[in-house]
Amino acid sequence: MFENIVKDGENTILSNGSFEVKITPKIYGGYILTKTVKDSPLEILEIRDIRLPLSEKEILKEARTLLKLSYDSADYTHYSIQTV
Repeated sequence: MFENIVKDGENTILSNGSFEVKITPKIYGGYILTKTVKDSPLEILEIRDIRLPLSEKEILKEARTLLKLSYDSADYTHYSIQTV
């Protein structure tokens, strides 16, 4: 699926058709990755706290991995994009 990267101040948001991952840098190093349902920021699927001082390339790789992650026990049918 197509991936979109948007800068929002200090945050970076990666999104595909159904989900988005927000990369938030921490004050003293590290990052917080938050995976949510697209256009519904309160429907949080997963949060990762990364305490390592990763490069921008490495943190984007981790965010892409989280964005592509599929949960076997979850029902995604009501999250898919519907075309009219």
